[in-house]
Amino acid sequence: MQTNFIIEMLGIKDKHIDIWDMRSESDAFYVNLITAVKKQQCPICKKKTKRVHNYRTQHIQGPIISNKPVKISLTKRRYLCTHCHHTFYEKLDMVERYQRSTRSIQTTALTYTAVGSFTTAAQLSGMSTNRIMRMYDQKEIHTKKILPRAIAIDEFKGDAGGERFQTVIADVENKKIADVLPDRKVDTIKSYLQSCDTSLVQIVVMDLSKSFKHAVRHALGDPLIIADRFHFMRQVYWALDEVRREVQRTLDKKARIRMKRSKKLLWKSSYKLTEEEQEKVKQLLKIDVRLDEAYQLKNKLDQWFKESDEKTAKEGLETCLKEMRMSNIESFHKVVKTFKRWKQEILQSFMYPFNNGYIEGVNNTIKVTKRMSYGIKSFERLKKKILWRQEIRKVLL
Repeated sequence: MQTNFIIEMLGIKDKHIDIWDMRSESDAFYVNLITAVKKQQCPICKKKTKRVHNYRTQHIQGPIISNKPVKISLTKRRYLCTHCHHTFYEKLDMVERYQRSTRSIQTTALTYTAVGSFTTAAQLSGMSTNRIMRMYDQKEIHTKKILPRAIAIDEFKGDAGGERFQTVIADVENKKIADVLPDRKVDTIKSYLQSCDTSLVQIVVMDLSKSFKHAVRHALGDPLIIADRFHFMRQVYWALDEVRREVQRTLDKKARIRMKRSKKLLWKSSYKLTEEEQEKVKQLLKIDVRLDEAYQLKNKLDQWFKESDEKTAKEGLETCLKEMRMSNIESFHKVVKTFKRWKQEILQSFMYPFNNGYIEGVNNTIKVTKRMSYGIKSFERLKKKILWRQEIRKVLL
């Protein structure tokens, strides 16, 4: 019973392997394994044989148990085929050919790479970092070339493969990463979309990127494009902040510091302000009429954004655009131009329940992955790490 327990703990599934000897020393656990004679199929003529030709001892790395590594010595049999006289080693599931570690420890090490750096995975599994990276580079992760009904496109700062930015394509409805592209260039996105089966694609969610829009239009024809709600409303808050900085530069040091620290207070929705915060905002708006006007425009757009639906969004947007055009604030004139250019895509965000929330979460996870690894310069390795993490999460959750 104890022998069987140790065999299972070492992750060995071969039924004909047994323990010959085992000892514990200060530096490691030493285990000697032997195999029983078993009929083997000749890889050449496919006939079965039990004739043993000779033996060989193979040294294999096992898992870490009680903070000590397990060092395995496996006595393997080399068989002789009585039909074609070809000699061959017995086939074992516990270790792959030409490998010096068990299958189970390799699987464990690769699992660790999905949630941590290669160095951390090496420390936890007892393998060297270089060996894990070689195993990782040899691993193949296939992506589907059939894109779903609704996809999202977004960029992230990967600094890999000589390019500063990379692009993620995601399945919005099923919350899955479809693929990772080496850069954010129009031709790259266009070529990828044209290489896939896009017959199912009807909806594309994106930020306010001209290059994304151009690539999608060229490759997919005329899908329904939805502007991400966060990205178009961000333009409004940036416009308010530009006015705040302009006013801030005209103030003395004490007032300037106060204005600088009030950024989040001015961005906060007016109905969420406490009485104390409302009083602070009133005092800030008295400093300059431009700031007061910009703040009122921001509140008007915030109200439109949060209270509109597919029936009222268009009329409310026209009213907001008219008020921004009538203002004397240049930063809000820029917002008008952006909103007019993306008007249809913005209105469609009120009609369909899709946004870039999932893909933004993916981007945050990628940032954490990069930070834990102190950067990953190889694009293929970065892409594989992103997709591999997704595969492991499917199993663990």
